[in-house]
This record gives sequence, C-alpha cells and structure tokens, in this order.
Amino acid sequence: MAAPYMYYTDAATQQQSRKVWSLFNSVEAEALVNALRRWQSSFGIGRSTSKHVKTTVNDPYVRLILDRCLPSEVEAQLCKEPLDRLMQNVIAVRTSVIDEHLLQWSKGEGISQVVILASGFDTRAWRLRWPPGVSLYEVDSAMIMNQKYTALGDIQPNCHRLALIGDVFNLPQVFRSLKGLGFDASKPCMWLVEDVVEYMLPELASEMFATIAAHCCAGSRLIVTLSDVRLRDLLKRYGHAMHLIEDYEPAGVVLNRILGAGWKADMILSGELESKYDVDLHTCLYIVRARK
Repeated sequence: MAAPYMYYTDAATQQQSRKVWSLFNSVEAEALVNALRRWQSSFGIGRSTSKHVKTTVNDPYVRLILDRCLPSEVEAQLCKEPLDRLMQNVIAVRTSVIDEHLLQWSKGEGISQVVILASGFDTRAWRLRWPPGVSLYEVDSAMIMNQKYTALGDIQPNCHRLALIGDVFNLPQVFRSLKGLGFDASKPCMWLVEDVVEYMLPELASEMFATIAAHCCAGSRLIVTLSDVRLRDLLKRYGHAMHLIEDYEPAGVVLNRILGAGWKADMILSGELESKYDVDLHTCLYIVRARK
C-alpha cells in the first residue's frame, strides 16, 4: 500500500521531474531528499503529552518543489529505505528547533536579518510568520535557486527574500554579494548553518565559523545542526548519502571550533531533543546555539 503522504502526478510532470532530477549533483540531490523528509514530517512524529511536544512541520510549499524535481519512483524507493523513519525524525526535530529559535530571536530580540548558508530547498521565507521588516538571504547553487524559483516564484513570501548564488567554500564572495543586496553588517543577523558541516573538511568548517564571526556585529546569532559519527556510518551502511566527509568530527569537537572562532555557544544534546519530542534519534542530532 502506498504511503499516505506520497503524491502521484501525470506523465508530463513525471517526465519533467526525471529530467530535473538527472541534472542535480550529489549534494543538490541530497538537499532534495531532505526536502522529502520534511514533507513526510508534515504528518507528525512523536506524541503530544504533558511532558512531550509533538512536532509537525507544516510545509505545503515543499510539495510543489518535490513534484517538479523528484520522480515518483525515486520518492517511493526513498520511502522504503531502512533509515526512512530515523531521517524523518532527525529532520522534523531539527526543523522545529530551528524555527523556534529564529522566530524567538526575530520577535524577541528584534533581529531583522537572516542568512541561510547552503539553503537547499529551505522554505522558511514562505512557511514562517516573520515579523515585519525581516530580510532573509538564501545562499546556494544556481541549480537550486532556479528550481526553487520555478516551483515557488509565483507565491509571495512572508518576508523580504533575497536569493544569491554562492557557497560556503567562497565566503568572501558571498559577503560581497550580500552587501550588494543590502545586507548591513553593522546590524545583528541570524545565521543558519543546517546540515552543512558534515560536507566540509574540519579546517574549512573552522574557517567558515571564523569568517562569519568577523563579518557580523555584537548581538548576532548563529544556529548550527550537527550529526554524530553514528549517523554517517548508518548512512554509509544503509542509506543513499555516500559523499559525506570522511573526517567527520564528533559534535563536541565542532562546538569547540565554534567557540574558538569567537562565538559564545552552547549545545542542545540529542538526549534532550529525544526527551522533549519523544522520538528516537539514535543520539544522532545535536544543535549549537551561539551569540556574537
């Protein structure tokens, strides 16, 4: 029996999605798979009790992206993977935690600039109810931006969204582009680094955190998602992601890199997240919150 969250489209749409899917590189394809997990999470995980919070990611926008880019046969295969439930849980929890913090910082602290590095198929510009005056900058490849624009370009976002072509391996150029689009380094900013560190060599991750710190002012915020080495090993054994960095560092080591780059930071442990959301994350997810 087909999963209740799968959609089936006509032949023309299927042909288009197969063509688009074939054009993605491995990292771009992984971003689309993460979007699928977020769509699956729209149906809820865990349970809501007096002690636990049920996490449901309400993201109808991502379905429009999936219909354009992900062939139904690929989606069906992904939904049968041994790690399907674990990846749903990881992405649902990390999405919920990130959403909570970004809205808290924007509404409670008045931070009106958001930069999402390697944004992938992130839909927070549309999905979240941002306060007035927020500018959200997404940074990723031309392929990602083109497909997202084609799928969602006719839908008005809930903030001032600006998309730019760039990557985390050339941050000086990213900062020049941000400035050209109106980014003000003299004002606090929220930086989101979600599911990025796992694809970087350790020394490049340190350089990224230091560069961000050098280009933002006091009061800026940083949120980073980290995975345990166990998740890398599980993905290599059972999953589809074969391009993760071999020198995959434990979350505590990455936290020290963030601290060493000049941030004041703490880390939400996987056990805390499992307890709050009543899901089994296999101790694979950690989230760092930092302040400049």
